[in-house]
Amino acid sequence: MVLIEVEVYPEKRITHFTLKETNLARGDWCVFKLKEGMGIGKVRFIGWSEEKTSLIGSEKLRKATPEDRQELERRQEIEKKAHEAALEKISFYKLPMKLIATKYPLGDNRITFHYAAKQRIDFRTLVKDLASVFKLRIQMQQIGVRDEPQLLGSYGICGRPVCCASFLNKRKLDSVSLKAARVQNLPLASSKISGICGRLRCCLNFEYPTYSALKRKLPRIGQTIHWQNEKVKVIAENILKGSIVVETKEGVRQTLTEKDLAGKK
Repeated sequence: MVLIEVEVYPEKRITHFTLKETNLARGDWCVFKLKEGMGIGKVRFIGWSEEKTSLIGSEKLRKATPEDRQELERRQEIEKKAHEAALEKISFYKLPMKLIATKYPLGDNRITFHYAAKQRIDFRTLVKDLASVFKLRIQMQQIGVRDEPQLLGSYGICGRPVCCASFLNKRKLDSVSLKAARVQNLPLASSKISGICGRLRCCLNFEYPTYSALKRKLPRIGQTIHWQNEKVKVIAENILKGSIVVETKEGVRQTLTEKDLAGKK
């Protein structure tokens, strides 16, 4: 089996394909099937595995031709003009909406306008105007606040591309609860645990299983344990270091590691 890692252009998000065989090489441009049309990108990595696995897009990936590249550039120019035209029309008709992105992917005969709005919008006149200018099918697609960074791409507080626009690709985003933040003892202020979309950061979900497993190895904050023949109270913890801070009745504090705690819980 051949595993191919592709960097999608122009979003720079990463997607993978598993094939039986391929004529692609690292650095090659390739074209692949997407739900909304065809995508284009550059091969970043090719690996081989003897393990049997289900095929992912086996018949949907091929080497890009010069014509594919030229067609992509032509469509990007149309995307830009369509976006500007839509903004002008939205302003003219005073529609209560925010235009997020305009897409005209390879292999599709329609232009899709992604927008955000708090209420139902009557698009009939807008769609009619745009269709008369570009002579193409027009689709208006409403998206939520979590979809915007996934569609446009951006960088998170970590300095890396946001997860939803990179390895999560077009997958449905799982909901994130405050429980995932509490297990890390993070401040619950919105600015500390929210992503650029204003919702709880997706990475909290990825970290939750590890923090939960590590936390189970330590006594709870507020719990009383026996240490060196006396009762001490747990007042703080460092989950990643695997340590806690305990306090005696006299107010003396001491840091204990998992090794210290072995058999002492």
